[in-house]
Amino acid sequence: MSTIEHRISLQKRKNGGYWIRDILDGKKLGKIKHVDNKSQIIIKPQFNNKLLSVEAKYLLLGKTADWHEYYKQYLGKYDLACNASHKHLLPLFAEACRLKKSGNDMFKRPSLLHPAAKKAWRKMKQAALQDNIDLQLISAYRSLDYQKKLLESKLAKGISLTKLLSVNTLPGYSEHHTGCAIDIGSENAAILETEFEQSSAFHWLQTNARHFQFFMSYPRGNTTGLIYEPWHWCYKISS
Repeated sequence: MSTIEHRISLQKRKNGGYWIRDILDGKKLGKIKHVDNKSQIIIKPQFNNKLLSVEAKYLLLGKTADWHEYYKQYLGKYDLACNASHKHLLPLFAEACRLKKSGNDMFKRPSLLHPAAKKAWRKMKQAALQDNIDLQLISAYRSLDYQKKLLESKLAKGISLTKLLSVNTLPGYSEHHTGCAIDIGSENAAILETEFEQSSAFHWLQTNARHFQFFMSYPRGNTTGLIYEPWHWCYKISS
């Protein structure tokens, strides 16, 4: 049974109701007002298309399991043939409600990160440079649509389902949806390969990444069903 990662927290307002805050940095995304014994959820317009009102409702009611089930049903629009039979050992991740441009990746593609992750990534990259380590971004935020197209393109190339799901997740199960996960590379280092662990960049990350709240998501022996990914790191407020 998978779980679901929350994007928001609720903070009581002095005049009643709650502020809806981004769980990563506390930014106000909306509020909950109590009017005539009913709760009214108000999300700022720029975040209205991110299912935040639904998440806030279930969080207010203390029904995380219902939010999980709702989101699973929502993911039906991104369904792949393998979805029904695959048993996930990964949590569900909703798309980031806030994103900022984070420059180009090492392939000159524009990238996006959650503001908190972007700030931490810039600090970590600068600290690495001071130690003569060049950290480069390979991949950052991915939408549900992008994840679906990525998998469909690989299936079309004849990659087996078993192999595919050991290196990629189905839409809704990727940390990249959060805008906090990054695939990291470095000049003259193997790209998205186990051999990246032999690079000076990886050794630096092992020692220093945690100081910037980045943690390796899929170490050797992980029980998620995904392969060892020494290049995949995720910004988390705790670990």
